[in-house]
Amino acid sequence: MSRSFAPLRSVAMAVSRRPAAVAAAAAPRAVPRYAQRWYSTEGSAELSVEELNKKVAELESAKAEAEKKSTDLEAKSKELEKDILYHKAEIQTLNRRVADERAKASEYAITSFARNLLGTSDVLTTALKHVPKPLEPGSPLEQLHNGVEMTQKAMYKTFQEAGVTKMDLKKGTVFDPNLHEATFQIPKEVAGPKEGGGEWGAGEVVEIAKEGWMIGTRVLRPAQVGVTQIE
Repeated sequence: MSRSFAPLRSVAMAVSRRPAAVAAAAAPRAVPRYAQRWYSTEGSAELSVEELNKKVAELESAKAEAEKKSTDLEAKSKELEKDILYHKAEIQTLNRRVADERAKASEYAITSFARNLLGTSDVLTTALKHVPKPLEPGSPLEQLHNGVEMTQKAMYKTFQEAGVTKMDLKKGTVFDPNLHEATFQIPKEVAGPKEGGGEWGAGEVVEIAKEGWMIGTRVLRPAQVGVTQIE
């Protein structure tokens, strides 16, 4: 009977010992000091604040630099606008000068030719003045007169297209040395009746020998006139 219970006793003893072993295994073990690692939450917080301050300073510096560049670009833009306006004004002035020079060159080019044609115009004018009036309708003289008159009108039209115009000069006009050339002077007492009545003044045109002509704003040929005596 004593032998049969021996195995049970060994099992009971093993069971009684197991909780102690488990407890010993579960107990915390001591860690050596050299293996321990210490962390400081305070130090990490200080580093992040420093980094944030550094980032803010960098952003502010970048913002100031961007504002400076923007100001510089705005100033350069205004300078460029001034330059553009200045160059536009220069171009307009140059275009006006070129147009004026072209007009003058065109006037000078036809001046000699037009002046030569004025002699022909004078011949036609003289011929028309010396045709006796009145003209018999249908007569050869009338036909000749009409032909000369048409030729003169065609010549005047050609002159006008080239910028050559006749001076608007009438008897009684005050003599102008810039436009007229006095070929003779007579006392106003012998000048005869004045058109429109009244008395002759000193230096007034009493006779037009040759018409005056202009080319543009310049005198192509001064009018040759007789005037009352200039006192």
